[in-house]
Amino acid sequence: MGKAGTSSGIAWRAGDATRSAADREGRAAVLSAAGLYIVGGSLTATAVLIPEVSSPAGVIFVGATALATAAGLLIAVTRKRGGLALACAADLWGVALIVVLCASTGGATSPFALLYMFAIGHASAFQPRGPLALVALACLAGFLAPLAYEDVSSTYVPVACVGIVLALLGAGVVHYALSRVREQRRRLEFLIAATAELDTSLDPTETLRSFADAAVPELAELCVIDLVGRDGSIGDTIAASVDPTVAAGIERMRRANPLEIGGSHPVAQVLSSGAPSVIDDLTDEAVLAQTAQSDEHLRFMRDAGYHSAAVFPMNARGRTHGAISFLHVRNNARYEPEILAVLEDLTDRAALAFDNARLYEERSHVAHTLRRSLMPAVLPVVPRLELASYFRPMGAGSEVGGDFYDAFGDDRSCWLMVGDVCGKGAEAAALTGFLRHTTGAYAREATSPGSVLAHVNRVMLDQDFDGRFATAILVRLRFDGPDVVVTAASAGHPAALIAREGGPAAEFGDRGTLLGVFSDPVIEETTTTLAPGDALALYTDGLLEAHAPDRTVTPQEMIRRLETASPRLAQQTIDALIGLVDLNADVRDDIAILAARVRGATGADAGARGQHARDSEVTITATPSGLRASS
Repeated sequence: MGKAGTSSGIAWRAGDATRSAADREGRAAVLSAAGLYIVGGSLTATAVLIPEVSSPAGVIFVGATALATAAGLLIAVTRKRGGLALACAADLWGVALIVVLCASTGGATSPFALLYMFAIGHASAFQPRGPLALVALACLAGFLAPLAYEDVSSTYVPVACVGIVLALLGAGVVHYALSRVREQRRRLEFLIAATAELDTSLDPTETLRSFADAAVPELAELCVIDLVGRDGSIGDTIAASVDPTVAAGIERMRRANPLEIGGSHPVAQVLSSGAPSVIDDLTDEAVLAQTAQSDEHLRFMRDAGYHSAAVFPMNARGRTHGAISFLHVRNNARYEPEILAVLEDLTDRAALAFDNARLYEERSHVAHTLRRSLMPAVLPVVPRLELASYFRPMGAGSEVGGDFYDAFGDDRSCWLMVGDVCGKGAEAAALTGFLRHTTGAYAREATSPGSVLAHVNRVMLDQDFDGRFATAILVRLRFDGPDVVVTAASAGHPAALIAREGGPAAEFGDRGTLLGVFSDPVIEETTTTLAPGDALALYTDGLLEAHAPDRTVTPQEMIRRLETASPRLAQQTIDALIGLVDLNADVRDDIAILAARVRGATGADAGARGQHARDSEVTITATPSGLRASS
């Protein structure tokens, strides 16, 4: 996920959760309204038991209409239409039907007046304050309607007043209680969404910026995160606001006037004490003066409309990483105890996510530094050769070990090595360093790649690397006139590739025996001659198995790619091979490639020398006791 996507991820999930809850609540409101219509329509059948029914047709009309309305509401629910607006319309329509029903069954003495309680109760359970007030007024008008069309007894008014007061009180209590439950549920859903998204970024700063963006405006109009640096001072600041200019102004002022740990600013006090701080009234001049870092900051807080604030320390794994401030700006709201509990929990989660990202960043930095130490910082300059290399760590590159390469030489010869160590981590890194440096030390005193790998195998067994093994291919290029004599030895490693200029490509060498497994390995040497323009490529099996098991690159595919590409530079050789892999997809292992191209003349002479080289390949088997040659 990119930075913009990460920053909006928490807010999107929280908003999506809120919309989903609202949809569910709307369907429940419409479905329950349909149920009330069915009950009300059925109750009209009891009108025959009422002594005075002035209009039987009106009762029948109300009953039929109620059942038809219920059917319509059920259809709307099945088609996922409507919502709270439809439920409010159903409540108002129900009030109108109750008015007709009461007028048809005794007016002021009608027992069906109790149905007004159903309407106002349903509205109080689902509707916000505005629609609830509208339904309540409609119920009140309907209940008092008999005063307009008939004479009522003297007891009607006081009884009606008592009933109205009780109905409104009951509706208010139900509405308040259910609204609190909904608010708690909404906050819980936000907390779950925020927690789920906090670990999506491995960048510490981006993790906190995502959190700050999501907190606005759900929890505050302004969220400010102040971080503690490695030296213990208050360093970087991240701010998010409903007004981007306010957030930018906060970050600018913090850079110009950094907070001091021992200062009077609430953030400094929270970092010093380790306890949260709540400021209910930031409009008080004395509080503002104590909070302001400077006259400019004081004017800024007045202009922004600071009202209240809650500041929490970011504590994780026994360390305080900073503080998070939630501020109400141009909003008279204050932070209630239940809100403070949510904010404190979120701050703790944000602190832990930040610490996880920080530890991952440090681990990745250590891995990167160690990996650089296991490979040459730059390739050597060899007059007769053009060298190029490529390395891509698996995944995010937080693990070290595995594939490596090396190159060293002088004016007379050059050594190339590519290897692959079993496993990852510190133990694999130790073996990688051992192989690289031990091979280099033996190669500088030898002329045979096979004997060098045999000696390395013996020392590797003596060192006992806990059963770890490795593969390696070692190549010596000796400069002999315009041509270069190449001798390769492989210890369980994929064969090299040779791309002749203007000619075919082919594998070069055999795999041989793994290093660190047997005391008497069979390591074969193969010799050929490279003409000017010819290229040699060494690689690890991470290239072959980059997308395994779904797809495996074969040597034949690599040969065809080299023949088609006809690379004229060492880097072009690498580019041709990398083209076989989708680097944007998941790569399951490290990939290391080392390529060399012989400098010099090209054309007919080079072609003749290349033909001579292809006719002069020999194979030598190297063991600890000596070399064995074969044609």
